[in-house]
Amino acid sequence: MSMNLELPDEVVEAVGPEPERSALEAVLLFLVSEDKMSVARAGEILNLDRSSAISWYTSHGFYYPDLSEEDLDEELRHARKP
Repeated sequence: MSMNLELPDEVVEAVGPEPERSALEAVLLFLVSEDKMSVARAGEILNLDRSSAISWYTSHGFYYPDLSEEDLDEELRHARKP
């Protein structure tokens, strides 16, 4: 589903050269912070791999959510790879 959102020119200018991307990122950040979407899924939508998605999320001042034991094991396996 696609939708059109009209923003005042002042808002578009303040957002910068990629207002659509910035708006998408803002919505995704909100959804993740509200536990309505995972960081991993937001990353997929933005075409980011898992570690890039986590970096994207934390670079906006959010803390990465607590990891389940299974996720922690997976992260440790990846961290130990040469």
